[in-house]
Amino acid sequence: MSNITWQDVVNHLEATYNTSMADGKVKIVFVYPDQDNRTQLVLVDHEQQPDRLLVEVLSRVGEIAASRVHKALEVIGQKYFVALEKMGEKYYVRVTLNMKYMPLSEIGPIVELVGRTADNLEKEYCGGDEN
Repeated sequence: MSNITWQDVVNHLEATYNTSMADGKVKIVFVYPDQDNRTQLVLVDHEQQPDRLLVEVLSRVGEIAASRVHKALEVIGQKYFVALEKMGEKYYVRVTLNMKYMPLSEIGPIVELVGRTADNLEKEYCGGDEN
């Protein structure tokens, strides 16, 4: 694979989506017109390590009742590359990409997968649009 930089990732996302920057992270808000104009915020961040660039794609789901977490994990278990994690009281869909092995063209579909998955989980397990 080529040596992809964080600026390459930012440029690709800016060329593909309506983005903004906040605290060094790329922010993308998806609007799903097929679901009553629900919105979902996806954050894209990075960590530069000596031998690789790691790109993190993260989207908040919201609070999931303890009794429903196992069902949400079953849904996540069917997704390729996607993880569900808890930070504080909120759950998030996350994927971390090693850009040493990932072509730049694959970032967009993964960003979309994370956003759509988080939105679907939010709708199913949180009952609202927490963004």
